[in-house]
Amino acid sequence: MASSFDHCGICHSRHIYKPSVLWCSDCDEGLCQDCIEHHSLSKASRNHKTVPLDEYHKLPSFIANINLHCGEHDEKYQLFCKEHNAMLCRKCVISENHVECKVLVPIEDVIQNAKTSVAFTEIESSFQEMKENLKLILEDRQKNISSLSDSKQKLQSEISAIRRQINQHLDKIQDHFIVELNKAVENSTQQIQSFIASLKKTQKEIDECIEDVENIKKYATNMQTFLGIKLLETKLNKTENDMQCWTEGSSLGLTVVSYKMNSLLQNISNEITMFGKPIVDIQLCDLALHRKKEGQAQLIVSLEPKDSVEHITLKLKTKIKTLSNNVSSCCILPCGKMVVSNYHPSYLKLFAPDGKFEKKIKNIMPKIYDVACVDNKTVAVVSSEEENIKLVNLKSGKAFRSIHTDLPSHGLTYIKGSFIIASDEGHLLEVGLEDTKTNIIGSNVVSSYVSSFKDKIYYKNQYKDTVVCQNKNGDLLWTFTDETVIKKIRCITVDEHGNLFVVGGESQNVIIISSDGTKHKILLSETDLCGVPWAINYNSDLKSLLVVNETDGQAFLYSVYYS
Repeated sequence: MASSFDHCGICHSRHIYKPSVLWCSDCDEGLCQDCIEHHSLSKASRNHKTVPLDEYHKLPSFIANINLHCGEHDEKYQLFCKEHNAMLCRKCVISENHVECKVLVPIEDVIQNAKTSVAFTEIESSFQEMKENLKLILEDRQKNISSLSDSKQKLQSEISAIRRQINQHLDKIQDHFIVELNKAVENSTQQIQSFIASLKKTQKEIDECIEDVENIKKYATNMQTFLGIKLLETKLNKTENDMQCWTEGSSLGLTVVSYKMNSLLQNISNEITMFGKPIVDIQLCDLALHRKKEGQAQLIVSLEPKDSVEHITLKLKTKIKTLSNNVSSCCILPCGKMVVSNYHPSYLKLFAPDGKFEKKIKNIMPKIYDVACVDNKTVAVVSSEEENIKLVNLKSGKAFRSIHTDLPSHGLTYIKGSFIIASDEGHLLEVGLEDTKTNIIGSNVVSSYVSSFKDKIYYKNQYKDTVVCQNKNGDLLWTFTDETVIKKIRCITVDEHGNLFVVGGESQNVIIISSDGTKHKILLSETDLCGVPWAINYNSDLKSLLVVNETDGQAFLYSVYYS
C-alpha cells in the first residue's frame, strides 16, 4: 500500500501536495480532484476501479493492507499458479520456483467471481449463522442462571419446612447449609457469567466480521476479496473450534443445584452434625444450534469434518535415524517428543521434537509389540509374550506399574482413561487405567494393532490382509481389502475425524481410509519412504504423522494438512 492516503499519488510524484478524494486499488494510490479526469481517460487506467476515499477507509484493515504487488519483484500480479496456489508477476513465471509449472491462469479469470464464489458465500452465511448460534447460547446461559436462582429458592423453602419440625439445636447446622448453598450457587453463577462475558466478546467479534464481509462486498476489489478469503476463513475456523470445545467440554452443560438429605434428620433424637450438602451437577448440553447447510448435522457437537481424504496432504518436517533394526511401533507425545519401540532386542528410544536422540530405555519387557502415549511423562507397552500392560516413566526410564491382562497382546491404544488391547486369542478388551476393570468389547478375529475413535474401533486382521472397523458393541461397520492399493498391512492410527492411516509393508506405502471405509488415498509411496514401513502414529493436536521403517529404522515426521 501507499504510505499515506492523504495526498494524491500523481501530484506527490511532482512534489505537489493535494488531498486525495478517490482511491485506485489498481494504482495503489490516491487521486485528487484534478487528477480524476485524466486517470479515467488514460488508456492505461481507464478501466481501473476507484472508490471514494472515505468509503475505502471502511474496508477491514487486513483487506486494505493486502499487497497487490509481488513482494519479491515489486510488480503487479498477472497470473495464478494452480500447482502452488500462488499469485505470480511476470518475473515470477521465469523464476526457479515456477519455471516448470504448467497450469498458469490469468489473474482476471481467477478473481472475477470472488465475491460470488462458494467460499466467500459460505463465509458470509457462516458468520450470520454463528451470530444466531451465539445468541442462542447466551439465552441458554441466562436461562441457566434463572433456573439456578429458582432452584435456590425452592431448596431454601424445603429446608425451612424441615427446619420448622425440629428444635433449636438445628439452627446452627441450618445456617451452615445455607452458607454452603449460597456459595455453591454463587460460584456456579460466577463461572457462567464469566463464560457469558467471553461469549459477548466473541459475539462482538462476529458482528465485526459480518460488517467486514459487507464492506468487502461493497468496496473491495476482486483481488482483495480473493486474497482476504483465507484470512476470513481463519477467523471463522477459530470461532468454530471454540464452539466445538464449548459443546464437548463443560462450558455449555446445564448447571443444576440440589441437595442430599441427611438420613439422620428422620430420627431427631440422634446426634446430627450437618444439615445436608449442596450438589452442583453439570448436565450434558442439549442445545440445538442452527445447521450450517443441508446435509450437515443439527448439533455442533456432531459436526463431521469438512475435508475428505482426497484433500489430505503431507509435508515432510524432518527425517530421523533411530538406529533401530526391528521396529514394532511408535507414538508422538503431546509435547512433540517421539517414542519408537524395538521388538527384539526389546527397548524404547525417546527423541526430541526436532528428532534429536534423548535416551534408550531397556529391560522393560521382552518383545515389545506396541506402545501407546498416556501423557508427556508416561507411555504404556504390551508384549507378545507377557500377560500385562506396563506403564513406563520416560524420565526415570523405569516401569512403575503393571496391569494384568490374562493374555499377551498384539495391539494397544489409550483413550480417556482406558486401554483397548488386541489380545492373543482375538478378543478386543477394554482395560481401565485406574480400576483395571476389564470388559470384552467384541471381535472373535485374531487382531493386531488397534486404534479407536469415539465409539469406533479399528484393527488389523492378523490372518487376512484386511482392516476392520466395528463399534464397541461388536457390530461390524466395514472391512477394507484392496491388494491393488496396499499389501501386508502393518500398523494403523486414526485422526480426529475418524480417518484411518494404514501402513503397507509389502507395498511399501501409507494410505488413508475415510471414516466410513468408502474412500482411500495413497499418501506416501515407496519412493517417499525408501524402505519397508512398519510403525505409524498420528497426533491430532500437533497435526503430525510419524512413520518408521522396520529394519533400517529410518523415521519420517510429517505435518498433515486438511485443505
